[in-house]
This record gives sequence, structure tokens and C-alpha cells, in this order.
Amino acid sequence: MTATSTVLDSPVCTHDSTRAARARVSPLARLLRRPSVRLLGLTIGALLILGYHPFVDDAAIYVAGVEKIISPGLFQQHAEYILPHLQHSLFSLGLGWTMRLTHAPLLPTLFATYVFSLWLTLLACWRLSCHLFTRSEARWSATTLLAATMTLPVAGSSLFFMDPYLTARSFSTPVSLFALIFALERKPLYATLSLLLAVLLHPLMGAYAVAYVIVLWLLRDEHWKLLGGLTLAVFAGTFFAMRAPMLQHASDGYRAAALSRSYFFLSRWKWYEIFGLFPPLVAAWIFCARDRFNLHGKFCSVCATSIYVGVSALLFSILFVHTSGPLMLASLQPLRVFHLIYLIFFLSLGSVLGRYILHRRMLAWVLCFGAIGAIMLTVQLRTYPALAHVEWPWAAPQNPWERAFLWIRHNTPDNALFALDPRYQALPDENTVGFRAMTERSALPDWSKDGGIAAIYPQIAPEWLADARMEDTWSQWSDAQRLQYLTPYHVRWVVLSATMSTRLPCPYQNSLVRVCQLSKETALLKKNP
Repeated sequence: MTATSTVLDSPVCTHDSTRAARARVSPLARLLRRPSVRLLGLTIGALLILGYHPFVDDAAIYVAGVEKIISPGLFQQHAEYILPHLQHSLFSLGLGWTMRLTHAPLLPTLFATYVFSLWLTLLACWRLSCHLFTRSEARWSATTLLAATMTLPVAGSSLFFMDPYLTARSFSTPVSLFALIFALERKPLYATLSLLLAVLLHPLMGAYAVAYVIVLWLLRDEHWKLLGGLTLAVFAGTFFAMRAPMLQHASDGYRAAALSRSYFFLSRWKWYEIFGLFPPLVAAWIFCARDRFNLHGKFCSVCATSIYVGVSALLFSILFVHTSGPLMLASLQPLRVFHLIYLIFFLSLGSVLGRYILHRRMLAWVLCFGAIGAIMLTVQLRTYPALAHVEWPWAAPQNPWERAFLWIRHNTPDNALFALDPRYQALPDENTVGFRAMTERSALPDWSKDGGIAAIYPQIAPEWLADARMEDTWSQWSDAQRLQYLTPYHVRWVVLSATMSTRLPCPYQNSLVRVCQLSKETALLKKNP
């Protein structure tokens, strides 16, 4: 028996297969009832709804780290925006070394790893459903609902159930769910190892998974004094830490970086984002009340844990995370613990849907989840309208920005340093494609992703602010100003919007983007001031 079949055939999940074996059904129907086949189908469905974009948003940070491991000579300039994720997360380091040692191609490996992360997440959701719900239709409805709604945001935390690209969260999420499963099975060694792996993959999200599992253990065993003491210690410790000079005096660069992240601060969330914190807590209370607050039961104990952790995180954010307070605390993003709470919330909703509404009527399942999937697909298509919905590793990109970035990758020196609009990811049709990851070239800092890195690592914030401010009037520069401001930084290439006027030699141009050389223009500017 393989390791995969062992995981799938857990004792709490064998009810379906046992009943199917006894029923007189066709071989095809029996095959479709196998958990492995169903999970494969849900993975394909989730991929088609969620989409895949290998170089957008946070993926650009992690993929650049992978490329740095594969080719250490890359990103010699401004490597400080890549190295922190290599130093504090096992994800890019592990994937990069795997690809370097096996000589695996970048794009196919990234895509295969992404699909595997989807499958692993759905497997974890199904296994957790087997512990929380007794009826087969409730378990599969819960898992199917997660597969159909992975594009949903988690309140105002700037998180989704799963991203349409590969990051450390792609694996810290299922590993955290498995830690919860092992905790429910009372397997402390496996739970501890899973939590350790989650922390190594993504320190922040892993830490919140640790907190969730600890609270679950203490609630199930009714260690009220210990739970209350730990909670009080965290709040008291934070209260006194706020007065530490290190937290009180933030640099101007770090203040600018932190304040540019609206999701850090509850006071800057929109009203509907704040409202989104309460449905999972109210639903957890209702579910737990229905079980008469039996904390020894698995479902009620998980619901009670969601309430305790969610309310604690909300209070922590209200008391300690302010735009006028110590901004270092804001980078902890305590409300991101709702990512795990939301996953459990939607599993619970899916179980109710399957048990009380859909039952075993196939047509009802198809219509219900087909409609939900269509809505989520529409949202994703509007989120990345200028990109192919699934960017297959073998397909050439059609987006003008991606075509320009690929030209740079294949036609410029590895050590070239580029300058482009510091807000380029907000330009029309750019769709947040990351320059460094797609071109494998260094670039001056930007306001978007580099600002987010500076908001987490304060040591690079002052330099980030100085560089980003220097480029802030980018769209108004003349060729002479580009030469004046960028030459001291040893910039030899610039990426310009096609609408910007220039006499620089531009060996590549399409409908939206120009790639121009800066060094050859000195003589021309002197002759034509």
C-alpha cells in the first residue's frame, strides 16, 4: 500500500469505500467513489476556477528567490529585496535547491508544484472534514465548497483561501491543516512536527497555526487556568513591549512602508471587510451551542477554538495595532489568523449544504457548485483581465508587459540593472506581473512589493524610501533627467510606457512597453540639449 493510499484510507474516512464495496454498483461508479479520484477531479476544478499566474503579486518575490538559488549570480544589485525570504523561509530555499540539483526546468516545475499544493490542500480539507462531520455528503460537500471558493478573500487581511500562484502559503496552509488534524487525533508528535514545518515554510502563518493548535489542546482538556494565563501573558507582554525604545522609534522609511499597507491596520479596513470578521465567529457559536458546548467533541472544540482565537486576535488588533502606535507590531498582522478560521468556517457551511440541502441528488450538486464556481471564475477573470486565465508553462504569453519582460530575459546581460516606474504594477494591463522574477534581472525598488518587504524588514526601509522617492516623478522625467538621476546608480536600461516620449535607443517596443538603453544616449543629449 502506498503512502498516499494510507493517508486516504484513514479509519475516519473509510465509510464511503466500505459502503461502496457492499453496494451493487458498476465498476465506473465504484471508481468515481474513490477518494483519490474525487480529490483529483476537485483539484482540476479548483485549478480551472482559480487560474494560474506564475509571476504575479507575491509569487514574484518567492520565484525570484528560487531563481537566485538556481543561479547565484543573478540579482547582484538590490538583493536585499530577495534574500530575506531565503533566510526566513524554507520554501524558496528548498524548491530552489531541488531544481538546481535535479536540473528541472523552471516553469513546468513551478506549475507542477502549484497543482500539487492545490491537491494537498484539498486532501487536508477532506481529512479534516472526516473528523468534523459524520455523513459522507457533508464531508464531500465541505471539500467541494472549498475547491469552488478558493478565490474568496479573508475579510480585509489581504489573504485568499489559496492564491492563483505559488508562494510559501501554498504549503504552509495544508501543513497547518494537517497539524490540526493530528491534534484532533491526539498525535502530539505528528502535530508538533507539522507545526514546525509550517513555521519553517512561513514563519508568520506557521506561528498562528501554533497558537490555534495550542488553544485547541487546552480547550479540549479544559485547562482553563493555563489558557487564561497564557493569554494574559501575551497581552501583558505586548503592553510593556510597546514602551520599548526599539518599537517606539521607527525610521521614516519604515513608517512610510508600514503605513502604505492598509491591511496592517483594522482602522483602515473598509466597513464590509470589518464585518467579514464576524460571520465565522457567530457561526462557530451556533454550531457549538447546537452541540451543547461539548468541548470533548471534535467539531465543538474546533468551533470554540475559532471563537477564542478570533476574538483574541481582534482585541489584540484593537488594543495594540494603530497607525499612531509602534508600527513594528503592525507587521505581526494578528488578524491573519482568520485565514485558518475562515477555512474551518467554509468547511462547516459546506457540510450544512450537503447534509440538509443537496443530500445525494447529483443534479443538485452540479447546479449548486456549478453556479458557485461560475461566480468565482468570473471574479478571477476580472482580477487578471490582461493575462491568460491559466498561464500554461508551455504557452507563450500574449500580454505586452510579459512579452517585454521575456525579451529582457533573453536579450540583456545577466548583471544589467533596470529602472522602471516604481508604480509599474498598477499600470494598465500590467496586472501585477513582477519584473525581477520574470526577467531574472535586477531593478531599482518599487512602491508595491518592495514596499511590502520593507514593511516587514525595517533594516532595509530607509534605503527603500530614498530610492522609491527618487523615482516617484518617473512619468515626468525627460531623457536628460533620466540620465542625471539614474547614471549614479549604474542603471543602463530603462523600461518605459509606450506613451512616454523619449529619444533613447529602444531595441524593443510593443503596443504598451519600450525597453531602452540609457548609456548610449549621453552623446545625443549633449548634441541636442
